[in-house]
Amino acid sequence: MPSQKREAGFSLLELIITIVILSIAAGFTSQAWEWWISKTRHRVILESYHTLFAYARWTAASQNTLVTVCPLSIKNRCVDAWEQPVSVFLDSDNDKAPDGGQILNQINVNLGDYSLRSRTAGRGYFQFNSRGMTHGAMGSLILCPQNFKNGVMSYMPVNIAGRFRAEHDEDGDGIIRLPWGTKLSC
Repeated sequence: MPSQKREAGFSLLELIITIVILSIAAGFTSQAWEWWISKTRHRVILESYHTLFAYARWTAASQNTLVTVCPLSIKNRCVDAWEQPVSVFLDSDNDKAPDGGQILNQINVNLGDYSLRSRTAGRGYFQFNSRGMTHGAMGSLILCPQNFKNGVMSYMPVNIAGRFRAEHDEDGDGIIRLPWGTKLSC
């Protein structure tokens, strides 16, 4: 009996199975990629603000003067709009405007799929005195993801000693419970 010669190539069934497997793998990769990008952006935002506040505190102590951290309006006055660039400046007369119009440092963080709001009782600024401690009332920032599936909520207070820290919503429920009972949410 003569043997049948099989043609080279793939059958339609083999091709469909391969496409389905590749589609499933691409779906998992896409979700993992989105999560990784969001996690990296979150870390960059926190590090940027930590560095900025540390610089402001150091400047206040080393220059022996009042330093203000805030977003500035077109008229160079503090505004409570933390999606704008945030500036650090000497403010020896405490008018919430840069002395001589000089900005010492400014960051413009790409928040991406996050939003940032302050908890400064409507002031919208932070100040450090000549000892590097907070001047006046303390405050904090809250970093909120637009999608809790891919992002983490963070609470970033500046304590009375002028130190910046961050706490995170570890369980992903959109609420951070502070030790004294306050619940923060986005």
